Amino acid sequence: MPAQAVRIKGLRQLHSALKRYEADLKRELENELRDAGQIVAEQARDRFGSVDARSAAGFRPRLRGFGRVVVEQRLRRTTGMRGDYGSLQMRRALLPAVEASQERIMEHVEGMLDRLGRENGF
Repeated sequence: MPAQAVRIKGLRQLHSALKRYEADLKRELENELRDAGQIVAEQARDRFGSVDARSAAGFRPRLRGFGRVVVEQRLRRTTGMRGDYGSLQMRRALLPAVEASQERIMEHVEGMLDRLGRENGF
């Protein structure tokens, strides 16, 4: 029987390749991607804590579809008095956190893919 080979060009291709294997493997990949999003969430909390500690505690990573991780504000709006508050969070915390964490995120994702590949015979 010939050996199977999997070629991965991107996350969508990885997702379809993983569908052919175990559902547990897909779940593990999603957890690892969420952990990568946690890097940005922690950085954003640190940056926004001096502005509003309660609001900073609400930053959480979330999966949106496969391979798309977002960090969003999970707390509900309390007063509605500042129409620019979401923009303030983006400018002061979220965008700078992504920029500052970009290298760590790439290292995390590459390490995760290498580990999953080794463990599952890719």
